[in-house]
Amino acid sequence: MSKKTFLFIVIFTGLLGGLGYFEYQYYRMPILVDAGVETEKKLVTVTNERDAIPAILDPQFESVASADVYLDDAGYGIVIEVASRVRFYPYQIIVWHQLVNDIINTTPLLVTYDPLCNSALAYTRNIEGEELRFGVSGKLWNNNTVMYDTVTDSLWSQLTGEAIEGLYTNTKLSRYPSTLMTWSEFKSTFASGQVLSRDTGYRRDYTQNPYEHEGYSTSPAIWFPLDPEDDRLSPKSLVFGVEKQSVSAVFPVDSWAEFDTIRSQLQDDTILLPSYWFCWAAMHPGTEIYSLTP
Repeated sequence: MSKKTFLFIVIFTGLLGGLGYFEYQYYRMPILVDAGVETEKKLVTVTNERDAIPAILDPQFESVASADVYLDDAGYGIVIEVASRVRFYPYQIIVWHQLVNDIINTTPLLVTYDPLCNSALAYTRNIEGEELRFGVSGKLWNNNTVMYDTVTDSLWSQLTGEAIEGLYTNTKLSRYPSTLMTWSEFKSTFASGQVLSRDTGYRRDYTQNPYEHEGYSTSPAIWFPLDPEDDRLSPKSLVFGVEKQSVSAVFPVDSWAEFDTIRSQLQDDTILLPSYWFCWAAMHPGTEIYSLTP
């Protein structure tokens, strides 16, 4: 083998390796870089590229039988029911996109999941008679996803549903009722339901959770600036937060399965939000902590 041929093989192999690594990072890893400059609202710029985490704008759906080929039975998802139509939004998909702009039976909805806070919420997308669409801004507020609307560019907190900068500042999106279920529970309860499809228009490995590459959920580590910090519970303790007028409180739980137990102890119109403790506490300083009744 000549020196030229040998050098060509070495360079070519190196390029392939580099491309392979890039592909791995892009295909299986989340968009995470060092935190940037904070604004007066303590917003942290994670990436200057808006929509680096692409929201789903035109969601497609598949049958339970089709989705069952790859979904994890123990994996959770957000369940929304409008009239007689029921849809399941698997964490396996929305962990890569965080936002789904959907319309169910003429009702414009925003289905959200923030993997850093482990918070899953649904909102209506109508504000003052105008239908908004939402994307991922590339900013965080106390580790929580900051969304933007494409009409006014206002910035919104995923966890509180409140606009924190822009024309709609202090305006809140209306929560839409949603339920958390495992895939096993959903497919046995709603065999003819619809499931958010892997056909998102983006190439991602929807069998992987990109944040677990670093063991995020099992580590106490908080990746980005947080203010204030509340050490009454472990940072990644799973809690259901309660918002009732001016009162906020949390119920620490061991699993999502305790959701129904909590709800049975509260009034029907009480708003419950799932989250890691550190995110909830930062958004609701001084929140009260309650225990489940034995």
